[in-house]
Amino acid sequence: MYSQGRTSKKDYVEIQDRSSDNFNADNPNNKSLSNDLDRVLYNDLVEIVPLVQSLIDRNASSSFTRRASMVYTKTPSRDSRKQNTRNGVKSKHADKVQGKHTKNDTEGSPDEHSISPASMAAEKEELNSLREQMEVLRQQLSEKDELLKAAEMSKKQIDSIQIQVNELKQFAAEKDSLVKSSQSQLNEAKIKLADKQAAVEKLQWEAKTSNQKAERLQEELDSMQFQISSLTHIFEGLSKDDAVTSTEDYDVTPYYVDHLSDIDDMNDNEVESMEEAREAYVAAVAMAKEKQDEESLFAAARARLLLQSFVFRTKAES
Repeated sequence: MYSQGRTSKKDYVEIQDRSSDNFNADNPNNKSLSNDLDRVLYNDLVEIVPLVQSLIDRNASSSFTRRASMVYTKTPSRDSRKQNTRNGVKSKHADKVQGKHTKNDTEGSPDEHSISPASMAAEKEELNSLREQMEVLRQQLSEKDELLKAAEMSKKQIDSIQIQVNELKQFAAEKDSLVKSSQSQLNEAKIKLADKQAAVEKLQWEAKTSNQKAERLQEELDSMQFQISSLTHIFEGLSKDDAVTSTEDYDVTPYYVDHLSDIDDMNDNEVESMEEAREAYVAAVAMAKEKQDEESLFAAARARLLLQSFVFRTKAES
């Protein structure tokens, strides 16, 4: 790819040596020339050779396949500027020497400016290959961009769906909490309803029991009223009989003495027992009215039956 005819480092060393010999003031062949040359220009010319050598020895970049010779001209110093007028002839002579060396360098490497058809074809082929690779890379880059855009869109969609899912989860959690609260309230209401139902049943049972007791008391009251009416009827009958007897006989003796004649036939023990039965019955009735329980009612009923037995026995004997 590179020209094989460029000047070697050895050639430049020889040029430097020749230049040193040519411009050496001790050389007998150049004594006349040393009087005309400027020492500053000589130093500049000596400095050009290493610079050219460094440029030639530098490795070529892969982007550039051809090289050309370079000419370096150093900027003149202030001292040289001051001596331009005085040393004009010397400068011209030095420029001729420098131009001669530059021409020799250029003529010594003619292959650097020539390009062979094979190298051109290779470069063209390499360029086409690079273009194809660049096109492939560009296509791959475009595909990667499309995939990246699709991935970004998918990520945005996933984020949006995730947000919706989180909102739904929160909504479901709130609903679950509301359902649990409602369920708890319902259970409490059921418990209260059961308590009220039990209280109602208890009240119903108590009312039923009270009704039964009231019915029993009513029956007992009816029985007592019947007995009282019977006793009243008996006493009224006895009173009428006593009144008629007292009217006919004109006896001033109280009527209750005659109407107790049947009682007089009873002995003292029977009378005392009847009186005790009456007092017991009165006390039992008073106790039943106060307590209104079954035991007191049964006691009043027993006392009543005992008193009835004395009354009915007395009536039967009369």
